[in-house]
Amino acid sequence: MPVSEEKTIAPGEYALVETGVVIATPPGYVLMLAPRSSTFKNFGLMFVNSFGIIDQDYCGDNDTIKCAVINMRKESITLQPGDRIAQAMFVPVERAEFEVVTSMNTSDRGGFGTTGKS
Repeated sequence: MPVSEEKTIAPGEYALVETGVVIATPPGYVLMLAPRSSTFKNFGLMFVNSFGIIDQDYCGDNDTIKCAVINMRKESITLQPGDRIAQAMFVPVERAEFEVVTSMNTSDRGGFGTTGKS
């Protein structure tokens, strides 16, 4: 997805970068927005949320796609209209129903790198 307007981002600054794109996501899908593989190398930008999920109901005339980024460089970066920083894909969504329980009746499994260790 290309940038739609010039945007200067200072070092360490968080910014919403406008694409000017409005998309009608099909029923049963979300739009997943991710950085292009060259975004960090070319611009020093990281997406602050790794990737964005845009719901189907975000589709009004003024609901443009924006990229939440942070400038990791030590100098300001100026994006120009047409610079491509993002890519998007439709991803099918399976809606789940959750059941509230008081106990899982299983042992703790750890997490954050603790599973599979003796």
